[in-house]
Amino acid sequence: REHKDGEKTAAPARLMDALKRLGLFTPSATALLGAARPTQPLCSRSLPSLSKRAALSSSLCSRSYSRPSEGLSGSSRRIGFVGVGAMGRPMCENLLKSGRFEQVVVCDTNEKALQDFKAMGAEVVTSPADLARSPGVETVISMLPSAGHVEGVFLGERGLLSVDPSELQPRFFIDCSSTGPKCSVSMQRELEGREGADLVFVDAPVSGGVPGAEQATLTFMVGAPTEDLFNRARDVLVPTVGKQAVHCGTTGAGQSTKLCNNLVLGITMAGVCEAMALGQKLGLDPENLSKVFNSSSAQCWSTSLYNPCPGVMQGVPSSRDYENGFLTELMIKDLTSAQQAAESAQADIYLGKMANDLYQKMESTHQRKDFSAIYRYIYNGQASGQRE
Repeated sequence: REHKDGEKTAAPARLMDALKRLGLFTPSATALLGAARPTQPLCSRSLPSLSKRAALSSSLCSRSYSRPSEGLSGSSRRIGFVGVGAMGRPMCENLLKSGRFEQVVVCDTNEKALQDFKAMGAEVVTSPADLARSPGVETVISMLPSAGHVEGVFLGERGLLSVDPSELQPRFFIDCSSTGPKCSVSMQRELEGREGADLVFVDAPVSGGVPGAEQATLTFMVGAPTEDLFNRARDVLVPTVGKQAVHCGTTGAGQSTKLCNNLVLGITMAGVCEAMALGQKLGLDPENLSKVFNSSSAQCWSTSLYNPCPGVMQGVPSSRDYENGFLTELMIKDLTSAQQAAESAQADIYLGKMANDLYQKMESTHQRKDFSAIYRYIYNGQASGQRE
């Protein structure tokens, strides 16, 4: 449009100046205006520390920023992944297969695993500090065995937060490990305490086991301080590595939900193993017994999708000598965490304690097997078609 004096209005430049004054100059705005200097979006800040006006700005920018498929620049479509063990490996493979990210940067201590991912086209690094410096990586997903591992990855000598703040690339961290709420709340406080760094920690533990990780059908239980931050995490995780994400509440709520979920899982698996072994000793065929379970009131995840009796179901740990599943020692860890959380909340979990005692009766070598192995090692159950 021309003024009366014939001079053209530099609308894009003026709009950019206005956005800067309001604190809304984001990568999305940059793309729309054809500019070339994207800045860190305000939506990565922790909302409790912001003013009402900034909180509104955060909500606005997160809607355009959070969807990787909606025009993000190449550099902002790089993502980091830490921990490629039994669960993390198939999750990370699905990130690669999805094609939603220009590059996946993988971090692990297992050199063989890193070489495998390099052959798949991923970029690999050997320390969290190297990942923290990787140009253009704005989001990091972690899938680690315990709270201690999470703390090491973030706060260790070569952890993500060990680098100089000016070098730190990622601003958004999604932890899918099962650690308990205390760890997640502690990590968020650590990130909030980094002066001048707008960092966000979201806990998003999973349900679905190794089969769910392989098939990208995991459910994520997300603890995030705001709906916008939940949406941002969900847009990274679903449908890339899972089928569903549920906003369970603020930071730590995802971990609390996971504890309750695994409390039920540990108890029901013990019950299914006990009943399957009893049925076999009474002369019943395990396959027929499972059919009855799955069409009656005994039906549950452990009977229909994760049967503990070898020979009844293919593609589950019981069909491969209880290998490559959810380790018994991890179930013990989760049930112990549930007991500790119950004590803090002055709640009683009688069955949870009994189930934990059962899993702990397994020899230490067998605790590296899938938790459904109590069918064999505690109840002396046999494979389908076999009798004592």
